[in-house]
Amino acid sequence: MADNGESGMNYDNIFIRMLSRVGDAMLLSILFVLSCVPIITIGTAFTSLYYTAMKGISGDDGYIWKFYTRSFKQNFKQATGMWMLFLVAFFILSVDIWFWMTQWKATGNALAKPFLFVSVVLLTLTVMTFIYTFALQAKFDNSWKVQLRNAFLLSIKNFPMTLLMLLTYLVIAWCFYYDIVISIIVYVLIGFGAVGYLWAYIMLRCFKPYLPEEDLHAHDESVLLHEVDKDLDEESGDTDNDAEQTVDDAPANDTETDADDESAEE
Repeated sequence: MADNGESGMNYDNIFIRMLSRVGDAMLLSILFVLSCVPIITIGTAFTSLYYTAMKGISGDDGYIWKFYTRSFKQNFKQATGMWMLFLVAFFILSVDIWFWMTQWKATGNALAKPFLFVSVVLLTLTVMTFIYTFALQAKFDNSWKVQLRNAFLLSIKNFPMTLLMLLTYLVIAWCFYYDIVISIIVYVLIGFGAVGYLWAYIMLRCFKPYLPEEDLHAHDESVLLHEVDKDLDEESGDTDNDAEQTVDDAPANDTETDADDESAEE
């Protein structure tokens, strides 16, 4: 019987890599949950989750703490501000839906139906925009207005992927509804980290047409999101946070090169 070397596959190495990825998912999940505890930092936690998971998918494994904390510090202000906007919008629209549904059931008011419909549509669009906003914040350096607009446009353009993302949210919500104790244990220990890698993979597929080639620098703005909105080049300097160079007037969130990462670890 041929050994692992003769068969052309190193099973020990694959097993170690699998264990390493599981460990990364566990650490990422715990960091994400701890970051969400203050509630006000949930937006920054989502941004850091996306950033770290995207780094892992790109092959930068084993730097979970470093990537997560770096992204958290760099994106705290803007991500928190956008999250507060979403929080207010979610609260207002949820109360609106509850009010018109109560009016419809209690009084049979015909006007309640169209208002209820409008509120549901607005809440759905807000959730769709939320799904993309913090992934964009993790990957591109833009003002909060541009991030929100791009998130909305991408959620429409990539509607099948948006539905898939919504499905993952519903599955998580169902798990907590079905058994909250087991769900807390599973998702805190590894669940959110594993789902984070799935979300990051989906988002990278959505962003692929707008990312520069490896030989392009971050200041080549015309290749980023040009198909989503033709006016983006005039409003902001879009940069890939993973690039080695940054736009002078709009520095990327990630300004360290891969060489800096390696030297810092040493």
